[in-house]
Amino acid sequence: MIVEYKFHRTREGKIKTPPFIINGGHFRVGNKYVGIAANDGTYIPSTLVVLDKAALITRLTNMGYRVYDNDTLRLATAEEIESSVDNWISANDV
Repeated sequence: MIVEYKFHRTREGKIKTPPFIINGGHFRVGNKYVGIAANDGTYIPSTLVVLDKAALITRLTNMGYRVYDNDTLRLATAEEIESSVDNWISANDV
């Protein structure tokens, strides 16, 4: 399951990935990240934002997703964003 999440703060004041995230730290916007939540019975908060492919594409479009083109960052086209999402979903077996 693809989700949007925030890091958790420990009692010592450090930040860490929440325990329900098995692969995270992708597509950062502010203090929110995209990751893959466990589906093995691990507690997952009901307030977590679940994303499908279309929602992830919209998120990347709204964040101004960029790609390298000849060592220069530029805004990605809609096709490049969709391709990046497809590749990420495929690579993470979601």
